[in-house]
Amino acid sequence: MPTTRSQRARGRVRSTGRGRGGPASSQGNTAPVLPVQGHSGLLQAISSTSAARASQGITADFFVDRVRRHESGRGAYFAFQVNRPASVRIYNPIEEGQDIECTCEDFQTTRAICIHIYWLIYGLNALLDTSTASSSGRLGRTDIVTRASAIYGLIGTQLPSLPTMLNATHGDLASDSDDAVEAILSPTFPHARADQVCDMLSVFDTGRLPDEFGRDFAPVPSDEMPHNFYVPHSLAATIYRLAVRDESVFRRLRRVITHDVCANAHFSKLRARAREAFARLDSYVEDGPTPDNNQDIPRCARSLRSIVNEICQTRNIRTSSGPLSTTVVMKVAEILVEILQEVCNRNEEVYYRIHWEREASEEEPERNRNLYAYLIDDPPPFSASTPSWMKETFVIDRLRQMPANEWRHLIERLTTILDQIRDGTPAEDAPPVAYTKLDTMIQDYTAEAFEPSSSSVQRRPTLGDQRESQRRRLE
Repeated sequence: MPTTRSQRARGRVRSTGRGRGGPASSQGNTAPVLPVQGHSGLLQAISSTSAARASQGITADFFVDRVRRHESGRGAYFAFQVNRPASVRIYNPIEEGQDIECTCEDFQTTRAICIHIYWLIYGLNALLDTSTASSSGRLGRTDIVTRASAIYGLIGTQLPSLPTMLNATHGDLASDSDDAVEAILSPTFPHARADQVCDMLSVFDTGRLPDEFGRDFAPVPSDEMPHNFYVPHSLAATIYRLAVRDESVFRRLRRVITHDVCANAHFSKLRARAREAFARLDSYVEDGPTPDNNQDIPRCARSLRSIVNEICQTRNIRTSSGPLSTTVVMKVAEILVEILQEVCNRNEEVYYRIHWEREASEEEPERNRNLYAYLIDDPPPFSASTPSWMKETFVIDRLRQMPANEWRHLIERLTTILDQIRDGTPAEDAPPVAYTKLDTMIQDYTAEAFEPSSSSVQRRPTLGDQRESQRRRLE
């Protein structure tokens, strides 16, 4: 898979602008040769005017709307429609000789390699096998045309995916939304694109998660024409169709609704579901079972375990697609600790003051009347077929798997929870596994965080050292 521009950015000379305008004007008549680190990792030496264009082009925020092969009076060529608008044309070197041109005003006026051509050639150079391209290491017009002509034969083999691949190597998208880049470049791109659009649009839905939100949308046929994208009475469905099929719409949405925005909204909804699980248990205890609510202790416990598992799976999936901000990953830990603390606060028999008739067998275990006992103090035995996440030490095992810097700001709350677990254990009983694991986790972190390094520890002088020092002073 090609590396992104953000991965190649080190050591690159960047212009002061973002490449939105035309080429920089020449200062005087001299044109000193300047080094420019190109997109492809080659070091070139070109004039200052060309260097300004190259630097602007290589770091510009262009993207390709479409690529088409055309026939004209001059012969065959591939046209890359760049969003400025400008069209870069690479001609067939066999039919018309080596040539490349752009429809922008700068190229048409000066016939010099413009920022659009620099952007495109170095994008293609990074994506395609260019071993046959010019290796002179220069960015003059002849060198660029030679390089473009060598690439010409490879363009047709990648034509359907070239716009997507070129846009995925764009610097801003690569740095701000690594998950989009990875998904775009994956073999399951159409499905991944649809999932990402659902992820972005679900941010505006108050309760549904991305996979639930996407059930409203029918698959978008690959051959569907743009005039069929409109969905009556549904702005969300219309935007969904546009973003799945139109690269520019997708990219603009992704710039606004970033990876972090989607993750933050997703975790907020899972937090709300955990709180709803507690509220439904309270309602069940207060009013008894109803057609809409039978959330007793065992069902509430299973629901909470499922939510904790989904929170952690979502975190793993999202961080594997692209880095999440510190704020978001710390929020995940906060949600988990909030759930754990709420469970510890419920260490009580919940049915002793009910006003409705509850049927229970004499053999009913105490844990079925105490949420804390069910999840922390005395979990039920599990069968071999029970999923592993159901058998984990509730929340604590998941926190232990996370880096300490994601939960260390919660150390005081975790210590309070540890005290609650200790105080909730009868003196004659051994502490539950949850207590031992949490205590070890806190102690390990404390020892590592506050243990002084060997270089910072000064040995306290002994009595013998003091006497030796006195003897030397007397001598």
